[in-house]
This record gives sequence, C-alpha cells and structure tokens, in this order.
Amino acid sequence: MAKATGKRAQAAIAAAKAAGVNIDKELKDAGGKINKQELEAINTKITQAGGTAVSFEETAKGFTAPTPDQPEQVSPEEAARRAEEARRQADIQAQRTDWVEYLTQVFNSYGLGSLAPRIRDFVQQGFTPDTVTLKLQETPEYQQRFKGNETRRRAGLPVLSPAEYLEVESAYRQTMRSAGLPSGFYDEPDDFAQFIGVDVSPAELKQRVDIAGLTIENADPLLKDQLRRFYNLNDGDMVAYALDPNRALPTLQRQVQAAQFGAEAARQGFAPTRTMAETYAGLGVSQEQARAGFEQVAMIQPEAERLSQVFAGQAPEVGMEETVSAVFGGEQSAEYKKRLQRLSEMEQSLFAGQSGVGAGSLARQQTGQF
Repeated sequence: MAKATGKRAQAAIAAAKAAGVNIDKELKDAGGKINKQELEAINTKITQAGGTAVSFEETAKGFTAPTPDQPEQVSPEEAARRAEEARRQADIQAQRTDWVEYLTQVFNSYGLGSLAPRIRDFVQQGFTPDTVTLKLQETPEYQQRFKGNETRRRAGLPVLSPAEYLEVESAYRQTMRSAGLPSGFYDEPDDFAQFIGVDVSPAELKQRVDIAGLTIENADPLLKDQLRRFYNLNDGDMVAYALDPNRALPTLQRQVQAAQFGAEAARQGFAPTRTMAETYAGLGVSQEQARAGFEQVAMIQPEAERLSQVFAGQAPEVGMEETVSAVFGGEQSAEYKKRLQRLSEMEQSLFAGQSGVGAGSLARQQTGQF
C-alpha cells in the first residue's frame, strides 16, 4: 500500500478500513496525499459500503487514525485491559451458548422445538434462562401446548408447572395404553388438556377407562344391550361417553350399575324399566347382588303371578315390580313381602287336606328368600 503522508489520507484509510473498502489504488495514484476532490471520490465508495464519510474539516483539524503501515501503539495497562475484556466477552458468549442449548433441549421436551429461534434471540439480548422462560410462556405456541392450565386458571384451580403437567399427561397416556385403546384415541395434548383443565386425576381417568372397557370387545352382551336400551349407546359411543371430562364420574358409575342390574334381570328373562334399574343402582345394588336377587325373583315370580290370578279380588296382586322390591328391599318392600306371605297362606289354606305336588308351592319357594 502507498504510504499515507497526509492527514486526509490517514483519515480516509481509517474510514475505508472500517467500511471494508480497499482504497490502495486511489492512494497510490495520489502519491500518498489526497486533495478534497480525491477525498470526495473515496467518500463515495465508503458511503456506498455503508461506512461514514470523512469531512475536510475533520482532516484539517488533524484527525488521524492508524493504518496498516502505522500500527496503533497502546500501553501495557491498556493491552491487559483489552485482553481481560476479550476473555470476559468470550466467557459470556460461552455461557449464552450453554443457555441456548439447555433451553432448546427443555422446550423440545415440551414439544415446542419451534421456539428455538426465539430462545437464541432472547439469550443474545442478555436475558437469563428464567427470564427467557417467562417470556416464552407468553407466546401463543406455549399457551396452546399447555392450554389446560388456562382452563384451570379461569376455574380458580392452581396452575401446574410444566413438569407436573407432563407427568399427568404421561400417567394419562399409560392408562390409555394399558387399557388397549387404539393409538390416536384420546392421547394428544389437546385431548389431555380437557382432563387437566377440569382437574381429572390419573386415578379418576382410570376409573373412566374401566367403565368404558365394560363395553368393548368380549364384554357381557347383555350389559351392552342394556346400555343401548337405557341410554342409546353403542360400544364406540360408550367409550367416548365415559371419557367425556364434562360428565360427572358418579353419574357414569350409576348408569353402568343400572345397566348391570338390567343385564342380570335380562339373564333371568325379565325386562325392568330404566327407572327401576336406576333406582336400585342408586340403592347400591351391585351386579353380584343383582344376579343373586334375580335368581330368587325367577323362582318366586311365576307362582306369585299364578296365585294372584287364582285369588284375584281376594288379595292384592303381586307383579314383577312387587317381587323385585320384596327381594331387593325397595320402596314398600315390607308391604310386598306381606302380600307374598298372604298368597302363600291362601295357597296353603286352599290345599289344606289335599294331596298334590302343587300344594304349598309358593311357600316352599319363599323359604329362606327373605
């Protein structure tokens, strides 16, 4: 490079170097010195490159800058300060790189890898990981991913931390998988957000899945028939119905119990109404109790109906509902037991002194039943 002997030339070299412009040819042609017109030509190059032009007044005042031929001279103290600053900046950059990697990994685990560019931008702006996390929680992507928390907030429920939220999702997913529900059925974040939003615990979800499982393949066909008859639900409907977080679990449990009651009645050839089934389910009659009870009803009812016809007008009629109440302890159970006892006594009186296999049949069937 031609040696710059003039102040204008030295200032132009500094400005050109800062803008990344090579003006070696211009300086060589000017013999190391430049006049005002030559400086204006050089300034055009500098400004086109985005640099700052050098004014004639600046150079006239003695503005100088180091050139490749004239290295900057600094004191040992300044050199040490600059070295320390360089190390500090390097440490800051290394720390920021670690933060970016850590936060990117965390948000990838949330399924929010799309936020990586914003993580990098926030860290480079000097924000700490805690501050970056708070800022990212305000993004639409984050709020969509953890939208169950917004439902909880509106309902006055405590908001779950990301770790708690993911733990609940994992428990939900394991419950679904263990129940053999098909992949893609109630196993996406949006599906789980409904349960989390209304505070459905993993234990309650398991109860719902168990209820739904009663109607899937290999379940009791009589139970499925009663669910269809009482509540107009087929197999697929019942699964979705039971997993609807807006339906109260106790109601679902009573409905299934009512269907179980109806199934055991159907097993013995009876067809109770939905009201009857729900009444006894509400009284806590289990499926096992219903099975044993309807075995008794099946033994008693035919004779009770026959004798009601024989003694029509002489004793109150005893139909299926009365017998069921007498066996299961429903409303007016004591009264219906008395009616059966009265028919039994009238039967024994009718056949007093007579022989025949029919004599006292209701009395024998009632023995030990109540």
